[in-house]
Amino acid sequence: MRMKNEIAIITGSTSGIGKKLAELFLKEGAKVAICSRNEDKVNKTLAEFKEKFGNNVIGAVCDVSDPIAVKNIVDKTIEAFGGVRILVACAGLNLTYGPFEYLSLERVNQDANKVIGANLIGTINSISAVIPQMKKQGYGRIISLGGGGADRPLEHMTIYSASKGGVFAFSKCLAEEFKQNPYDIKINIFMPGMIYTNLMRNSQVIKEWKDEDEFQKELDLIMKHVATDIEESCSKVIPFVLPRCKSNGKVFRGFSVMKLIKGFRRVAKERKKMEN
Repeated sequence: MRMKNEIAIITGSTSGIGKKLAELFLKEGAKVAICSRNEDKVNKTLAEFKEKFGNNVIGAVCDVSDPIAVKNIVDKTIEAFGGVRILVACAGLNLTYGPFEYLSLERVNQDANKVIGANLIGTINSISAVIPQMKKQGYGRIISLGGGGADRPLEHMTIYSASKGGVFAFSKCLAEEFKQNPYDIKINIFMPGMIYTNLMRNSQVIKEWKDEDEFQKELDLIMKHVATDIEESCSKVIPFVLPRCKSNGKVFRGFSVMKLIKGFRRVAKERKKMEN
């Protein structure tokens, strides 16, 4: 058990990538605090994990865009386990998929407030809330999550990509600051790859742009050839949250770039066959 003495908070951990990370950490012996905005999901996931891992897990409802809620989960973790050695800022969402030009000004602002609030402000809040405890300990490992469009252009997810670009820049800048302090606190950026989670399922296709059934067929084709295995991807995080990790400000991937390229080539070939 590589994480026997570790204490982690994983935000957005009642489904998808966050839940898988919580499961992997618990299997490795860590004590884990899970949280999300949905109380029913928190209770269900907590009961599931407690049955397997006993008192090594706690949970709380937390909207990461609310600094008071974030501080609450940090305080509960310290009270239950005595500290916070690891933070994975995993909570995130996307609301729409399609060209930005089809969105009204009102819709743009609604989406931007929610998506940037969860993805960027939520990450900033979560990291800010754990830093005092990590400084007190003189130790901490932080993982932020990149995503599509964070470090290169990606069409049809402009607001989401802007939020993840902000996470990317914030994490890189913070890593530079950590290099200048005397504490053993590191932050690294995880790019998980294309994983079919609620983030994809709950994104609404812009109806004025494309029929939902047509989009679903395209998405199924892409995921058939390009999808990353969630456990394989998430397992890449563990080396970056252990004491021996010396990386700071590094972007690491949970997927193979070559597999991604080959996958999209297969998608292009199948599309041509379908068109002919």
